[in-house]
Amino acid sequence: MYACAFSEYGDAGVLRWRELPDPEPGPGEVTIAVAACGLNHLDLDSREGVSPWRFDFPHVLGGEFAGTIAALGPGVEGWSVGDPVTCEHQYACGECAECLRWRGDLCPHYNYIGSDSWGGYAELVRVPARLLIPLDSPGQAPVAAASLVAISTAWSMVTRLAAIRPRETVLVPSASGGVAGALVQCARLAGARVIASVGSADKAERVRDLGADEVFVHGEVEPSRAVAELTGGAGVDAVLDTTAGPLLGEHLACLRRDGRLAFCGAHAGEKVPVDMLDVFVRGLRILGFRVATPDEIRTALELALEGSVRVPIDREFDLSEAAAAHAYLQRREHVGKVLLRA
Repeated sequence: MYACAFSEYGDAGVLRWRELPDPEPGPGEVTIAVAACGLNHLDLDSREGVSPWRFDFPHVLGGEFAGTIAALGPGVEGWSVGDPVTCEHQYACGECAECLRWRGDLCPHYNYIGSDSWGGYAELVRVPARLLIPLDSPGQAPVAAASLVAISTAWSMVTRLAAIRPRETVLVPSASGGVAGALVQCARLAGARVIASVGSADKAERVRDLGADEVFVHGEVEPSRAVAELTGGAGVDAVLDTTAGPLLGEHLACLRRDGRLAFCGAHAGEKVPVDMLDVFVRGLRILGFRVATPDEIRTALELALEGSVRVPIDREFDLSEAAAAHAYLQRREHVGKVLLRA
């Protein structure tokens, strides 16, 4: 097979289209012929060598993808070559002590596809058959590849981590990204009023189209001031953040007493000063997202396929053009998802 792999950490140019051995499915496994693969900011961190993972080179990124079954391993039943599918993008072993006490998220053998094993920046990818999710047609592959990580992360943050309730008010900073755009929509489904920020005025209308009630440009006004004006000085019940970085203190200042800030990324900056006395006095909660559950991943796909939550596809690149796609994603010009297509 051919894949966009990298053999050293560095800029987008380390991703190269090259021939690699075909992955052969073992017992209980299948290989998927990739039709579409979504990009995530985690991929940029992994390529640069600043993610939690260290790789045996060469390595193939790509945690969310869809296509058709290309081959079945021994013992796989109920599936056929050619079936259109996607799959859960992470899994536990199911046998260790943590798994047996219903904490698969703490499994020492936890596998995040594209990080712990080769992913979808390739013509073929091997996965356990138990992760497969059927699609109605091959035409659903782009929606699935654009939605699995973004919507499952957002749905988990809204319903479980931050536990957003009807009639609450939330702030979604930098809401033009794939996960952040899904957060806007999931919070609306939960019955919340949604205030969103964007980095430039040209993105504002597209974020309003996703369902944000109010949108402001964070480069033109301090978030705490904008939120105070929009809430009559009350502040928001929750901030659903995908970026962290230098505005984290401002986002904490947007919260009312007993508010909570849930975050799932730190791509704007990983180390930031926090006024812990203010957090203590106002009873604020800072909540870090770890993983979505299998049920949340499957719910996310249902939400995407039925159109309840949309992840706009901003731009598509050929599977061999992953380097160009990384460079585009890194410029932060996108609104929605960037896809690789076979």
